[in-house]
Amino acid sequence: MNETGAHHPEEHRVTPEALRSMTFPRAPLTRRGYNEEAVHDALRRCAATLTALAEENNRLRTDMQRHRDWIRANNIGDSSGPTGVPTVDAVLQQARAQQSAEQTVSAAREQARNMVRAARAQAEAILQQRWEQATEETEGNPEETERLISYLRQVAQSLTATADQYATKQAQTPSSPATAATPHGT
Repeated sequence: MNETGAHHPEEHRVTPEALRSMTFPRAPLTRRGYNEEAVHDALRRCAATLTALAEENNRLRTDMQRHRDWIRANNIGDSSGPTGVPTVDAVLQQARAQQSAEQTVSAAREQARNMVRAARAQAEAILQQRWEQATEETEGNPEETERLISYLRQVAQSLTATADQYATKQAQTPSSPATAATPHGT
């Protein structure tokens, strides 16, 4: 029994299996069929169980509608699911994808910085090598030495300008909203 003194519906819950296996005592010898009181008692329990189930079903439908209304009123979700709320798995998958994208962008930027450093070092090595060659070839010819020096300076300026343009372009290219807000170091 519950607080109100009524029988709790689960005390005499009628299940489909219970209905299939239900038996009734035979009526007294003077009557034919089943004992009326046992049949009426079984019918009362079935009615009580069905009433309780219908009330619970209505309460759950009302709760579900109230939750849906609250979700709509608060603009939650992206309307991808039945209620418009993304699933936990979808949110976690999106977070993992964002993290992976940020790691890829970070690795690409680091690789670009390394490539610029290597290009500068290679340019300096080439300039040094050409300087040494030019010095050996033009020891007796100052005009040729000056011409080579001027040429090498132009090459060095061109390489530096190209590397600076590349670095500036990489720093200005936002890869995602999360990484665009952070300053980029080169």
